[in-house]
Amino acid sequence: MSKSLVELTFQDSVATLTLNRPPLNILNIEMMEQINSSLLELRGHPELKIVLIRGEGKAFSAGVDVADHTRDRVARMIQVFHRIFETLRLLDVIAIAAVDGHALGGGFELAIGCNLVVATESARFALPEIKLGVFPPLACVVLPRAAPRRKAMEWILTGEQITARELESYGLVNRVFPDAEFEAGLEEFVGQFTSKSRPVLMLAKRAQMESYYAAYEEALYKAENLYLRELMTLDDAQEGIQAFIEKREPKWHDT
Repeated sequence: MSKSLVELTFQDSVATLTLNRPPLNILNIEMMEQINSSLLELRGHPELKIVLIRGEGKAFSAGVDVADHTRDRVARMIQVFHRIFETLRLLDVIAIAAVDGHALGGGFELAIGCNLVVATESARFALPEIKLGVFPPLACVVLPRAAPRRKAMEWILTGEQITARELESYGLVNRVFPDAEFEAGLEEFVGQFTSKSRPVLMLAKRAQMESYYAAYEEALYKAENLYLRELMTLDDAQEGIQAFIEKREPKWHDT
């Protein structure tokens, strides 16, 4: 049996997927396949609200294994790697990347492929592929849509390190915590979501994901359709509105 390069644990409505190839959590094809398998396993846990992705050791992930960039392996590597992001997109959970240490290359892409990103003050990000004579395909697509295009161009073409604070200033990182306060800050941040209704969270995620690349009119139609046809049939939607009217805290039933 191959070594487990990914650990998946559960606590209440939170699953934690830990990259377990320390110290740098280099992503090889075998590890990517295990990540995909672990993410697919989450489909059997309908009570989950959050999947927290983090790294064991001193890095979140220092990127994809250079050995898998050879001509005879690179097509397979790209296929398996990009399947991770499609799975994350379709999962009925909110994906949060918890970055402590370095997130480089494919590790940076994995972080921004999540719905939300939190990081330590000392975390560092970079896309160093250009220094190896290649470029990061997923980052080339995602970054210009999530940050100013010229900054995305700079990050991809220079390969230089980026601080967590700089990414926060451009909206790529949601929260930055001092290193010593990271676990407490992360727990509080996650708690903002676990305290909400699960089906409402999932529909809010779907509304954004399905409309993100659509033209305005189509995007608005998709969001309104989800709102009227699915959201307003939920008990929790009615409970939330009624609780506001009655000036009390809502009691979610996740239905």
